[in-house]
Order: sequence, then structure tokens, then C-alpha cells
Amino acid sequence: MTETSSDARRYAVIRYRLLLVDTAVSWAFLAAFQFSGASAALAGWWAQRSGSEPLVVLGYAAVFGALAYLAGFPTHLYGSYVLEHRFGLSRMTPASWVGREIKHLAVGGVLSALLLEGLYLLLRIAPTQWPFYATVGWIIISVVLVRVFPTILLPLFYKTTPVEDQELVNRLLTLCGKVRLEALGVFRFNLGAETRKANAALAGLGKTRRVLLSDTLIQEFTPEEIEGVLAHELAHYRFHHIAKLLVISAVGSWIAFAVTDAAARKWVEALGLSGLADIAGLPMLLLWLSLLGVIGLPMQNALSRRFEWQADRFAIATTLPRAFAEALTRLAKLNLADPSPPWWVVWMFYDHPPISERIQAAERA
Repeated sequence: MTETSSDARRYAVIRYRLLLVDTAVSWAFLAAFQFSGASAALAGWWAQRSGSEPLVVLGYAAVFGALAYLAGFPTHLYGSYVLEHRFGLSRMTPASWVGREIKHLAVGGVLSALLLEGLYLLLRIAPTQWPFYATVGWIIISVVLVRVFPTILLPLFYKTTPVEDQELVNRLLTLCGKVRLEALGVFRFNLGAETRKANAALAGLGKTRRVLLSDTLIQEFTPEEIEGVLAHELAHYRFHHIAKLLVISAVGSWIAFAVTDAAARKWVEALGLSGLADIAGLPMLLLWLSLLGVIGLPMQNALSRRFEWQADRFAIATTLPRAFAEALTRLAKLNLADPSPPWWVVWMFYDHPPISERIQAAERA
């Protein structure tokens, strides 16, 4: 085993353990906050100071969210800063990490508040039909976020500029044309200030769709390798993977909401809540949805891995297989991808096939 693969393995093992610890801490916090009476006390405090349900939800969410963040802060700090520096992946200073964290909290806080307000509005006005309306709302929000990501969300965190290498731009836009996909252009986003990792994506919908390349990818990879990486991303559109996953997500969301509506009748009474629309029951609701998410995760990831294999085969068929294999190898080294993840980790958490299997398949081609 080379030094790089040894580092990747150690990095991955720590990541797996950190994920389990972080999940346990999150569940413990939710259970403690709900069953200790703290949630009821917080909801009651806000109810006494406001007669408006939306303001009660907003006030409760602000305090609850801050406490939840503090509960998970030690593992978050270690995973996103200490560990990344330990393995030479991060280039962030303490000041830049804090600045990015503030942006994440601001954007995440606003989006979470809007989602909570929408959910509890549905619970109040449609107590029996809310699973259907919540599913429709989730689909709409997902589509909107995909559309505005490259024009509104991404620029909040990374500076984006058009790629100046016209030969590379023409090569990539020609590849888009082969699958009859129109893209606004090829854009560079400055990931290198934060990390040595590399990434590429096809982001947006309609007039906002564009090819995104990290500066680390442009600097470290050959045009043929970048073309192979983009071909993989184009395959997801070529085979309608995004639309298929959206449909499956909608069905899964409706099932989860419907099951939640039925199960909540028991805990609502046991916790002394006025109904599912009682904000005091939010920790229990989040704990329940989190458990459902874990149950459904293996099936969701199995389908995703199947789509990723199809995308790899498309990239191999439409570009140079050797270049694609070399791109995967380089990505594995830069991102410290685990060369030999345990089967249970792949089954439970991997939405992509293990990188070593993908490299072998490309090399065989």
C-alpha cells in the first residue's frame, strides 16, 4: 500500500467514526431536548410573548437551531477544520473558516426558517392533507434551488468567472452539444483558496445551466481528463437521472410524510402536545424523520450507485477511457478517497461506487 493510499484509508476511517459520533450526538440532543421538557418550556415562553404562530415558530427555531449547532460544534469543528488540515486537504486559515461558517449559518438559517414556516403552516391549515401538499412543496423547492444555485447560492461562497482557455471551452461545449444539451458557458470557481480538492459539475436549469470547473481541476488535470469528468456529469442529464431521482424522491417523501402523520398520533398524545402543528414537538419530529432517512438511505444510495455506473460507462464510450481512468486516479489522490471501503459502509453511505472499482473498470475499457 502506498503512502497516499495509507493516508486515504486512515482519513476515511476517521471520517466513518466521526459520522457515527455526529449522528449519535444529534439524536441524543433531540431526545434530551424533547423529553427533558426544554422544548415545551421554550415553546411556551415564545407563546406568552407573541400571539402570532409564525413568530412563535421563528423564535423557537432560532433558539433551538443555535443550541443544536452548539451541541454538534465540537465534531463539526474537528471534521471540517482540524481533520482537513491534519491530512493536508484544507488551505483555510482560522479567519477564513469562521467567515465561511458564518455564511453557511446565514444561508442555512434563512432556508431552514422558510422550510419550517411552510411546514407548520401546512400542519395548521391542512392537518389531514399536509403530506400531499408538503411533497408538492418539496418538489418545487428542489427545482427552484437547482435553478438558482449557480447564479445566487454559489457566488455567495465562491467567486465564479468565465474560463479563459477558449480551446478548453470549445472542447467542453462541443461535448455538451453531442448530448443535445445547451449550456450558458464554462465557468471557473475558486475552490483552491479553501482546499486542494478538485470538482466539476453541470449546474442549473434552462437559461442558468452552465459547466462549473474548480480552479484546482483546471490547474491539475489535462483537457482530456476534464472532458472525461464532464462526460460523466453530462450522462446524468442524457439518461434523465436527475428527473428520475426527483420522482423517486417525491414518492419517498410522500410515504415518509404519510407514515409520520400516522405515527405522530401516538407521540402527540404521549408528549402532551396540542397536535402535530405544536412547535414544541419539533425535536421529536426531526428525530423521527432522521430515523426514516437512515432506513431509506441504503435503497437510495443503491439506486444512485447504479446511475453512477451508467454515467461512467457513458464517459468511457464518449471520451478517451485512459484519460478518464487517469482523471479518476488523480481525483482519488487529491480528495483522499478511501481505496478499500468496508462493504457495510458502501451499502449504507456510498452514493458512488468505490473509486478503486471505477478506476479498474475504466482501465479495463
